[in-house]
Amino acid sequence: MNIHILGICGKMTAPLAIALKKQGHFISGSDQDKIYPPFSTTLSQAKIPVNKLHPKPNLYIIGSAFKNQNKLNTEFESIKKSNIPYISATKYIAKHLIKPNSILVAGSYGKSSISAMLAFILKDSKHNPSYLFAAESLNKFPSLSFTDSDWSICEADESINGLDTQAKFLYYPIKYLILTSAQWEHKESYKTELDNFNAFKKLIINIPKDGLLIYNQLDTSINPLLKFTKCQAIPYTINKINHPFLFGAAFTNNFAAVKILCDYLKISTKKILEYKGLKNRLEIVANKKNIIFIDDFAQSAPRIQASISAIKNKYPKRPVKVILEPHASFLQYKSSITELFEPLINVSQIFLTKISFSKNKDKTTRISFADYKTIFGDKINYLPINSDLITTVISSLKPNDILIRFSSGGLDGQKSFHKIINFKT
Repeated sequence: MNIHILGICGKMTAPLAIALKKQGHFISGSDQDKIYPPFSTTLSQAKIPVNKLHPKPNLYIIGSAFKNQNKLNTEFESIKKSNIPYISATKYIAKHLIKPNSILVAGSYGKSSISAMLAFILKDSKHNPSYLFAAESLNKFPSLSFTDSDWSICEADESINGLDTQAKFLYYPIKYLILTSAQWEHKESYKTELDNFNAFKKLIINIPKDGLLIYNQLDTSINPLLKFTKCQAIPYTINKINHPFLFGAAFTNNFAAVKILCDYLKISTKKILEYKGLKNRLEIVANKKNIIFIDDFAQSAPRIQASISAIKNKYPKRPVKVILEPHASFLQYKSSITELFEPLINVSQIFLTKISFSKNKDKTTRISFADYKTIFGDKINYLPINSDLITTVISSLKPNDILIRFSSGGLDGQKSFHKIINFKT
């Protein structure tokens, strides 16, 4: 089959394209005119053409982020007039990757980490599941795989994007659920906290009686949902493990959920000691001139707090400095700033990169640097120009420092961080 993916350079769509090509399909895709690593590299290596002429498709798969690009919106309007079938990436995953023994991992944080750990442990077991997690494994195995097994593992997000009209996780059939939290993170998808709660409520109700809920007892946002369960529910907290690569409370919390499910399925977790984690998840990328450089995906307050706490516990005598790249849509709201105070209270310096915002956001609710300054005072610097960021951060670094970059994407930020790491004195 000839399949064209609209918005192919995404964390779900790029791995989907590669997996579909492995199945024997001809795959092409379109995205913005300039595409960047890692997606440009992986798609090129797989010889999947992007933004080039291709055979007439039999099917279009529509990625979740297409509405963010005028070019892709225009292309979608043409697709609708073409009489060629199209389907959202979410529905395609629900139809072709999710299996009868469906394991979903949902919540405001920890989804990718738990899904990847489960995939790493189970992929060589008798269950051999299909799986999807939205990150890059440091063990270098694919983040999406189709198998003939009747088992699947899927990172299941609550956001509503693209053609979706409800939370992604509500499209996926479910038997087993790991729920890390139910916090109101995606304010762009849910206007009120009640709307967010109701989405998670529907997810809980969807678990069959012979299914299983494994929930994070440390996150109180889950408690009001428990009365809606009709299946067995098992809480988890932490599972301390002496791991050769990974550290921190977030890891031990995530592994606790993995251990409970694996014990339930009678699968050994010994293989976890070979697991190296995910790229940009508390990843120590360099240690130069006695300065440790860490790259982390965190954007929300709980994730940032977990990462800072892990670093402080492992390196209690080292000053921690932060580069904060506020990519997440919820960081465009004034309400997000007070939540960041406690996670960042004990860092010595904060370097804030360019604040992005949608023009349709009300100025009374839209965040500005003045809001950050009010909360953090003199220890925060606003550096929207990359060259200023590089020189300012480099001049501030001293031996024994730890510099952590909180970023959920962006090539410019990645390049700037690389230049900072490789600075010359």
